[in-house]
Amino acid sequence: MTASQADEREQSERQRSGVEALYSPALHRYLIARLRSREDAADLAQEAYLRYLQLRDASVVRKPSGYLFRIAFNLISEWRLRRDRSPVSFDSDLAEKRSKDRSDPGADTLERLVSRERLEQVLVQIPVTYRRVLLMSKCDGMTSPQIAEVLHLTPETVDRYLVRATAFARRARWD
Repeated sequence: MTASQADEREQSERQRSGVEALYSPALHRYLIARLRSREDAADLAQEAYLRYLQLRDASVVRKPSGYLFRIAFNLISEWRLRRDRSPVSFDSDLAEKRSKDRSDPGADTLERLVSRERLEQVLVQIPVTYRRVLLMSKCDGMTSPQIAEVLHLTPETVDRYLVRATAFARRARWD
């Protein structure tokens, strides 16, 4: 190893060690804001610094902060992918026990009544013709040509009314 190579390596090491001290608070704030967990932010910050330190020559990086934050951004993406892919566990014994413990069968009845009341409120907001088409299609199980024959409309008009009724119902449901 020549003297110039040793000097470059020493300078690179000083630059790397200064990165953590320089960007630590900003990086932690960045990670906490995106992860909403101090523990996860600390873990990812440590991983970001480790990946930064694996860089052979830090002098090739023009903007160390940008590089470090890009590493952190990529780590956040990886972390979210792993979190979203985590398997959902199902404990059948616990589910069976909970189903036996249901002491209030009236709660289901109440929920059905509230749902039915909400459905009636939504249906009232839909124009009459659209409502008729929607109910004939969904409740009576009629096809568009059958509805068209009963209401003296074309099947295309029935389809259009059905789409509009569904749109009205969706909008009313969220209001």
